[in-house]
Amino acid sequence: MSNATPHTIALGDATLTIINVGDMMVDMAEEIGVPESVWRPLYGADFAGSRPYPSQCLHIALPHASILVDAGDYAQAIALEPSYLPPDYTPPPGIVEQLQSQGIRPEDITHVIITHAHFDHYDGTTIMRDGEYVPRFPHARVSLGRADWDNPETQEALRDPVSLDSHTFGVLHKHGLLEPVDGNWDVTPEVRIIPAPGESPGHQLVRVHSQGQTFYCLGDLFHHPAEVEHPAWMVKWANTTANLSSRQILIKAALQENALLLAAHMSVGRLEGTLENYRWVSL
Repeated sequence: MSNATPHTIALGDATLTIINVGDMMVDMAEEIGVPESVWRPLYGADFAGSRPYPSQCLHIALPHASILVDAGDYAQAIALEPSYLPPDYTPPPGIVEQLQSQGIRPEDITHVIITHAHFDHYDGTTIMRDGEYVPRFPHARVSLGRADWDNPETQEALRDPVSLDSHTFGVLHKHGLLEPVDGNWDVTPEVRIIPAPGESPGHQLVRVHSQGQTFYCLGDLFHHPAEVEHPAWMVKWANTTANLSSRQILIKAALQENALLLAAHMSVGRLEGTLENYRWVSL
C-alpha cells in the first residue's frame, strides 16, 4: 500500500507537501489498452493486474500564499466508484486532517487549483454542514480550466441538484469563489497554471519555480511511468492528439529544467537523459 504520511519537499522559498488521501485499485494495463505483447517485455508484472495507486493532492506554502492543488475526498470517491477500494484497506485521515497535521488550516488556504474535472480531483472542495454544502476552504479562490467548466457534460451536471458537480462547482460558483482559467495564469510569481488538455478539455498543470528549482504538479497527464517513457500510451478516454502534444511539451520542459514531477497517482520523480533517449526515475 502507498505511504499515507504527508511528505514535504523544500523548493527554494516554497514548501511542498504531498498528501495521499487514499489508495485506489486500478488495472493500468487494462486502462491504457496497450497489447500485452508490447508492455510485458518492458514492464513485466509491474504493469499487470489490479493494484493500489495513491490519490495525491499537493499543498504549496509560500510566504504570501497557501495553495492547494486538487482536493480529494476519498470516502466520496469510493462511494462513487466502489471498485477502487483495495481489499482490507484502512484509508488515511481526510485531506483537512492531514493538512492540519502539518499546521495548515482550511481557512488559511488562499487558492485551490483543480487540475481537471474528474471527480477524484475536486470532490473534496465542499463539505456538508447543517444540511447544506459549503466551501471546505472558505477563503480560497478555486481555479478550474475554462474548457472543463464550459464542457457540456459539466453544464448538464450542474443542472442536476443532486449531482457532484452541483454540490461542488455549483456551490463554489454560488459563493463567488470559482474562477475559470484560460491559458497560462500566474497565481503568484512562483506558481503558474499551464494548460495541458487531453485527459480532459481543460486539464492543466501547475509549475512551481523558486530560487532556480522547478517542480511540476501534473494532475493526470500521466498515470504510470510507462506513459512517461512511452507518451503515445494513454488511457482510453483521453483525446490522443491533445494529450500527446501536452505530454511532449512537458517532457521537453522537464528535461531542460531538471524539474521534479508529481502526477496524482505516481510517486515523485524526474526525467534523466535527452529528449531522444530519456527515462523516468522515481525518487
